[in-house]
Amino acid sequence: MSDRRDFFKKIGLIGLSGIATKLVSNEQLQALETLGQEGISSLPFTLPALPYAYNALEPFIDEQTMIIHHTKHHQAYVNKCNEIKSTDMDYQVDDITKCRQFDPTSKGKSILRNNLGGHVNHTLFWTLLKPNKDAKLNLPSGKLAEAINKDFKSFDEFKKLFSEKATKHFGSGWCWLVLRNNTLVIETTENQENPFMRASVVDNDTVKVVLALDVWEHAYYLKYQNKRADYIANWWNVANWEKAEELFNAK
Repeated sequence: MSDRRDFFKKIGLIGLSGIATKLVSNEQLQALETLGQEGISSLPFTLPALPYAYNALEPFIDEQTMIIHHTKHHQAYVNKCNEIKSTDMDYQVDDITKCRQFDPTSKGKSILRNNLGGHVNHTLFWTLLKPNKDAKLNLPSGKLAEAINKDFKSFDEFKKLFSEKATKHFGSGWCWLVLRNNTLVIETTENQENPFMRASVVDNDTVKVVLALDVWEHAYYLKYQNKRADYIANWWNVANWEKAEELFNAK
Protein backbone atom coordinates (compact mmCIF):
# COMPACT_ATOMS: atom_id res chain seq x y z
CA MET A 1 0.00 0.00 0.00
CA SER A 2 1.23 3.50 -0.75
CA ASP A 3 0.61 4.64 2.81
CA ARG A 4 2.56 1.78 4.36
CA ARG A 5 5.97 3.14 3.48
CA ASP A 6 5.06 6.52 5.00
CA PHE A 7 3.66 4.75 8.05
CA PHE A 8 6.86 2.85 8.74
CA LYS A 9 8.94 5.96 8.14
CA LYS A 10 6.91 7.81 10.71
CA ILE A 11 7.07 4.91 13.14
CA GLY A 12 10.85 4.73 12.87
CA LEU A 13 11.07 8.39 13.75
CA ILE A 14 8.08 8.44 16.02
CA GLY A 15 8.22 10.75 18.98
CA LEU A 16 5.98 13.01 20.92
CA SER A 17 6.67 16.47 19.55
CA GLY A 18 9.78 15.22 17.79
CA ILE A 19 11.36 13.40 20.75
CA ALA A 20 14.05 10.81 20.68
CA THR A 21 15.20 10.92 17.08
CA LYS A 22 18.65 10.54 18.57
CA LEU A 23 17.49 7.16 19.91
CA VAL A 24 16.96 5.90 16.35
CA SER A 25 20.17 4.47 14.97
CA ASN A 26 21.70 5.37 11.60
CA GLU A 27 21.17 1.76 10.56
CA GLN A 28 17.46 2.08 11.29
CA LEU A 29 17.22 5.31 9.32
CA GLN A 30 18.95 3.67 6.36
CA ALA A 31 16.64 0.69 6.61
CA LEU A 32 13.64 3.00 6.61
CA GLU A 33 14.76 4.54 3.35
CA THR A 34 15.00 1.14 1.65
CA LEU A 35 11.97 -0.47 3.26
CA GLY A 36 9.56 -1.77 0.68
CA GLN A 37 6.59 -4.04 1.22
CA GLU A 38 8.29 -6.62 3.45
CA GLY A 39 6.51 -5.60 6.65
CA ILE A 40 7.51 -4.85 10.20
CA SER A 41 9.88 -7.81 10.50
CA SER A 42 12.26 -5.97 8.17
CA LEU A 43 12.63 -3.19 10.71
CA PRO A 44 12.25 -4.45 14.27
CA PHE A 45 11.56 -1.99 17.03
CA THR A 46 14.42 -1.83 19.49
CA LEU A 47 14.72 -0.96 23.15
CA PRO A 48 16.47 2.41 23.46
CA ALA A 49 19.44 2.57 25.79
CA LEU A 50 18.95 4.75 28.83
CA PRO A 51 20.96 8.00 28.83
CA TYR A 52 22.15 7.22 32.39
CA ALA A 53 23.00 4.20 34.55
CA TYR A 54 20.25 2.16 36.20
CA ASN A 55 21.29 3.44 39.62
CA ALA A 56 21.72 7.06 38.53
CA LEU A 57 18.29 8.19 39.75
CA GLU A 58 18.80 6.98 43.30
CA PRO A 59 17.79 7.69 45.98
CA PHE A 60 14.55 8.80 44.31
CA ILE A 61 14.03 5.88 41.92
CA ASP A 62 15.89 2.72 42.83
CA GLU A 63 18.17 0.68 40.61
CA GLN A 64 16.15 -2.54 40.73
CA THR A 65 12.97 -0.75 39.67
CA MET A 66 14.78 0.87 36.75
CA ILE A 67 16.23 -2.44 35.59
CA ILE A 68 12.88 -4.21 35.67
CA HIS A 69 10.97 -1.25 34.25
CA HIS A 70 13.35 -0.86 31.31
CA THR A 71 14.46 -4.41 30.49
CA LYS A 72 11.22 -6.23 31.31
CA HIS A 73 8.24 -3.90 30.92
CA HIS A 74 9.48 -1.65 28.12
CA GLN A 75 11.13 -4.59 26.39
CA ALA A 76 7.81 -6.47 26.47
CA TYR A 77 6.11 -3.64 24.56
CA VAL A 78 8.91 -3.65 22.00
CA ASN A 79 8.68 -7.42 21.59
CA LYS A 80 4.91 -7.31 21.12
CA CYS A 81 5.16 -4.56 18.49
CA ASN A 82 7.58 -6.75 16.56
CA GLU A 83 5.15 -9.67 16.71
CA ILE A 84 2.32 -7.74 15.09
CA LYS A 85 1.97 -8.58 11.43
CA SER A 86 2.07 -5.72 8.97
CA THR A 87 -1.46 -6.63 7.84
CA ASP A 88 -2.69 -5.36 11.19
CA MET A 89 -0.99 -2.01 10.69
CA ASP A 90 -2.35 -0.75 7.38
CA TYR A 91 -3.25 2.71 8.58
CA GLN A 92 -1.35 5.92 9.17
CA VAL A 93 0.29 6.99 12.38
CA ASP A 94 -2.20 9.85 12.72
CA ASP A 95 -4.86 7.25 13.35
CA ILE A 96 -2.84 6.18 16.38
CA THR A 97 -1.83 9.58 17.71
CA LYS A 98 -5.22 11.19 17.17
CA CYS A 99 -7.47 8.24 17.93
CA ARG A 100 -9.17 8.29 14.53
CA GLN A 101 -10.81 5.27 12.94
CA PHE A 102 -10.02 3.02 15.89
CA ASP A 103 -12.26 -0.01 16.08
CA PRO A 104 -12.19 -1.35 19.66
CA THR A 105 -13.28 -4.76 18.35
CA SER A 106 -10.24 -5.00 16.08
CA LYS A 107 -7.70 -7.19 17.89
CA GLY A 108 -4.77 -6.11 15.75
CA LYS A 109 -5.32 -2.38 16.24
CA SER A 110 -5.98 -2.80 19.97
CA ILE A 111 -2.73 -4.72 20.43
CA LEU A 112 -0.84 -2.12 18.45
CA ARG A 113 -2.42 0.74 20.35
CA ASN A 114 -1.46 -0.74 23.72
CA ASN A 115 2.05 -1.85 22.87
CA LEU A 116 3.13 0.92 20.51
CA GLY A 117 1.76 3.35 23.07
CA GLY A 118 3.87 1.66 25.72
CA HIS A 119 6.97 1.88 23.55
CA VAL A 120 6.47 5.53 22.59
CA ASN A 121 5.50 6.65 26.09
CA HIS A 122 8.46 4.97 27.74
CA THR A 123 10.92 6.19 25.11
CA LEU A 124 9.86 9.71 26.01
CA PHE A 125 9.72 9.05 29.76
CA TRP A 126 13.37 7.97 30.02
CA THR A 127 14.51 11.24 28.45
CA LEU A 128 12.45 13.25 30.93
CA LEU A 129 14.39 11.89 33.89
CA LYS A 130 17.86 12.96 34.98
CA PRO A 131 20.15 12.20 37.92
CA ASN A 132 20.12 14.49 40.95
CA LYS A 133 22.08 12.66 43.65
CA ASP A 134 22.70 15.83 45.63
CA ALA A 135 18.98 16.64 45.71
CA LYS A 136 19.56 20.13 44.34
CA LEU A 137 16.53 22.33 43.84
CA ASN A 138 15.01 21.24 40.55
CA LEU A 139 12.90 23.85 38.78
CA PRO A 140 12.00 24.76 35.19
CA SER A 141 13.46 27.85 33.61
CA GLY A 142 13.17 29.95 30.46
CA LYS A 143 10.01 30.18 28.41
CA LEU A 144 8.54 27.04 29.97
CA ALA A 145 8.78 28.52 33.46
CA GLU A 146 7.11 31.70 32.20
CA ALA A 147 4.29 29.69 30.63
CA ILE A 148 3.76 27.66 33.82
CA ASN A 149 3.53 30.86 35.86
CA LYS A 150 1.06 32.30 33.35
CA ASP A 151 -1.23 29.28 33.07
CA PHE A 152 -1.03 28.02 36.68
CA LYS A 153 -0.22 31.28 38.55
CA SER A 154 2.96 29.77 40.03
CA PHE A 155 5.19 26.72 39.85
CA ASP A 156 4.09 25.67 43.34
CA GLU A 157 0.44 25.73 42.25
CA PHE A 158 1.28 23.73 39.13
CA LYS A 159 3.26 21.20 41.17
CA LYS A 160 0.36 20.82 43.58
CA LEU A 161 -2.21 20.31 40.82
CA PHE A 162 -0.01 17.92 38.85
CA SER A 163 0.79 15.85 41.95
CA GLU A 164 -2.87 15.67 42.94
CA LYS A 165 -3.99 14.60 39.48
CA ALA A 166 -1.25 11.98 39.19
CA THR A 167 -1.93 10.62 42.67
CA LYS A 168 -5.70 10.40 42.21
CA HIS A 169 -5.59 8.85 38.74
CA PHE A 170 -7.45 5.58 39.08
CA GLY A 171 -5.51 2.49 38.07
CA SER A 172 -2.61 2.36 35.65
CA GLY A 173 -1.76 5.26 33.39
CA TRP A 174 0.16 8.47 32.86
CA CYS A 175 0.06 12.11 33.89
CA TRP A 176 1.08 14.72 31.33
CA LEU A 177 1.86 18.40 31.02
CA VAL A 178 0.54 19.28 27.59
CA LEU A 179 0.54 22.43 25.51
CA ARG A 180 -2.91 22.24 23.94
CA ASN A 181 -3.90 25.11 21.69
CA ASN A 182 -1.14 27.27 23.21
CA THR A 183 -2.28 26.69 26.80
CA LEU A 184 -0.54 24.42 29.28
CA VAL A 185 -2.90 21.84 30.76
CA ILE A 186 -2.52 18.76 32.96
CA GLU A 187 -4.04 15.58 31.57
CA THR A 188 -4.09 11.92 32.53
CA THR A 189 -4.52 8.90 30.28
CA GLU A 190 -5.29 5.29 31.02
CA ASN A 191 -2.94 2.38 30.45
CA GLN A 192 -0.49 3.20 27.62
CA GLU A 193 -2.51 5.91 25.92
CA ASN A 194 -1.12 9.40 25.48
CA PRO A 195 -2.64 12.83 24.76
CA PHE A 196 -2.44 12.27 21.00
CA MET A 197 -4.78 9.30 21.28
CA ARG A 198 -7.61 11.16 22.96
CA ALA A 199 -10.93 11.13 21.15
CA SER A 200 -11.38 14.80 22.08
CA VAL A 201 -8.58 15.84 19.75
CA VAL A 202 -10.06 17.57 16.73
CA ASP A 203 -8.56 18.63 13.43
CA ASN A 204 -7.75 22.17 14.53
CA ASP A 205 -6.18 21.18 17.86
CA THR A 206 -2.47 21.68 18.31
CA VAL A 207 -0.99 19.32 20.87
CA LYS A 208 2.52 19.20 22.28
CA VAL A 209 3.62 16.97 25.15
CA VAL A 210 6.02 18.74 27.54
CA LEU A 211 6.28 16.43 30.57
CA ALA A 212 5.29 12.83 31.29
CA LEU A 213 4.99 10.79 34.47
CA ASP A 214 4.42 7.04 34.52
CA VAL A 215 2.02 6.12 37.35
CA TRP A 216 1.80 2.41 36.64
CA GLU A 217 2.59 0.44 39.81
CA HIS A 218 5.59 -1.17 38.15
CA ALA A 219 7.21 2.28 38.03
CA TYR A 220 7.38 2.57 41.82
CA TYR A 221 6.09 -0.48 43.72
CA LEU A 222 9.43 -2.05 44.71
CA LYS A 223 10.53 1.06 46.60
CA TYR A 224 7.29 2.78 47.50
CA GLN A 225 4.82 -0.15 47.65
CA ASN A 226 1.32 1.37 47.48
CA LYS A 227 2.49 4.90 48.31
CA ARG A 228 2.12 6.51 44.91
CA ALA A 229 2.11 9.99 46.45
CA ASP A 230 5.60 9.42 47.90
CA TYR A 231 6.88 8.26 44.51
CA ILE A 232 5.47 11.39 42.87
CA ALA A 233 6.90 13.67 45.57
CA ASN A 234 10.36 12.22 44.95
CA TRP A 235 10.00 12.18 41.16
CA TRP A 236 10.08 15.99 41.13
CA ASN A 237 13.75 15.74 42.11
CA VAL A 238 14.65 13.88 38.90
CA ALA A 239 12.30 15.55 36.42
CA ASN A 240 14.40 16.68 33.46
CA TRP A 241 13.34 20.29 32.96
CA GLU A 242 15.97 20.87 30.30
CA LYS A 243 14.31 18.22 28.14
CA ALA A 244 10.87 19.58 28.98
CA GLU A 245 12.02 23.04 27.90
CA GLU A 246 13.32 21.56 24.65
CA LEU A 247 9.95 19.90 23.97
CA PHE A 248 8.08 23.08 24.85
CA ASN A 249 10.14 25.15 22.42
CA ALA A 250 10.14 22.58 19.61
CA LYS A 251 8.27 23.52 16.44
